[in-house]
Amino acid sequence: MFEGMKDMGKLLKQAKEMKSKMKQVQDDLKNVKVSGSAYDGRILIVMSGELEVLECKIDPALKDDVKELEKGIQRAVNEAAKKAKELATTKLSDISGGLNIP
Repeated sequence: MFEGMKDMGKLLKQAKEMKSKMKQVQDDLKNVKVSGSAYDGRILIVMSGELEVLECKIDPALKDDVKELEKGIQRAVNEAAKKAKELATTKLSDISGGLNIP
């Protein structure tokens, strides 16, 4: 009986530690920048680890082809978002990997 309570106490301690680490990861992701680009860097999107677009740079030479510009922006945003999601997933899996459930 006491062994089960001991395991429960250990589990609660691990959960509290994981919650603290997850909060730290969330704070870290606010300050991380990832980028996505299209057309050999002529379109560049920079976003935070929280998927907020911080910068959008477009080569003025692309202004005459709206359809290509739209596709390029979409491609660059998607690339940056994918990088941000992968970064968040990696950081969170590092935390949860230490959880030992009895």
